[in-house]
Amino acid sequence: MSFVSIKTLLFPRSSHRTHETSPLLPTTTTTTTPLYTDYTTYTTTRTTSPIPSSSCPSDDKPCPHPSCPRRPLSIASTSTTSSSSHPSRPFLSARTISDAIIGLSDGLTVPFALTAGLSAFSSTRIVIFGGCAELIAGSISMGLGGWLAGRGEAEFYNNTLQSTQKLVSSSPVDDIVLSVFAPYMLPTEAVTPMVTELVKNPHATVEFLMRFHHSLPAEEEGGRTPLSSACTIAAGYFVGGFVPLCPYFFVGSDEVMKGLYWSVAVMAVCLFVFGVGRSIAVGEGGKGWKGRVRGGMEMMAVGGVAAGASWGIVKALGHSG
Repeated sequence: MSFVSIKTLLFPRSSHRTHETSPLLPTTTTTTTPLYTDYTTYTTTRTTSPIPSSSCPSDDKPCPHPSCPRRPLSIASTSTTSSSSHPSRPFLSARTISDAIIGLSDGLTVPFALTAGLSAFSSTRIVIFGGCAELIAGSISMGLGGWLAGRGEAEFYNNTLQSTQKLVSSSPVDDIVLSVFAPYMLPTEAVTPMVTELVKNPHATVEFLMRFHHSLPAEEEGGRTPLSSACTIAAGYFVGGFVPLCPYFFVGSDEVMKGLYWSVAVMAVCLFVFGVGRSIAVGEGGKGWKGRVRGGMEMMAVGGVAAGASWGIVKALGHSG
């Protein structure tokens, strides 16, 4: 008893250590919780390399050392948790952004070229009426074109989906699924078990064939419909085309050239900003500021050439008449 008392007096924490996990040595308790990705079970017979006392923190903090039993499980499972989490869907789908870019790009160039050409008649009234008529007709035309294209795409998707479902339910599709992996030159013995398990689930097989064999999404993404596509393209065209028309509302009826100069200045800025935004939206923004400036300058060049050609042709026809 005296020996135990002296030991307790000299090492007051030793009795408490027998119930905790030592930072240097494992306890006698066997655990079946995996600490690493190889799912090894650590017992009392596990040997570890000595850990310097300076590298192990105090008792109230976890030890980051890889071989320390006090290393928390969250450190080992951080990569697995982060890799298994799925990123949230973007607010706008790529197809919606594409429709908006189509409408804005046409709206910023075609009406601008038309108003520049009509300004050769030296009448602000003609420019405003002709520009508004073109905006309405162009928006309707672009919207109808987007609706027809979206409806044809939806019909093609539905027909492909129905034929794929019928094929999966009526005949074996192992060879078709295997053909998807053929370009990757994978060993047959490695792919065959996976294909066998996949074809047991008809729904998963249909999704796989739609995405990887037909290169189509397994389901309509982003809620895009022919009507929403038509509205997006038409709205983009109208907004883009109304910008070069605005300056003519603030000048006199005989100050059409002043309105043209203001329209050119406003459109130069808008075309450059739109070109930069388009470069970022399509992924060219990763090239740095040079790629973005290049996209803006290209858009300015396209709009300037179209407007200059329209104004010059109308002016030449007016002089010839």
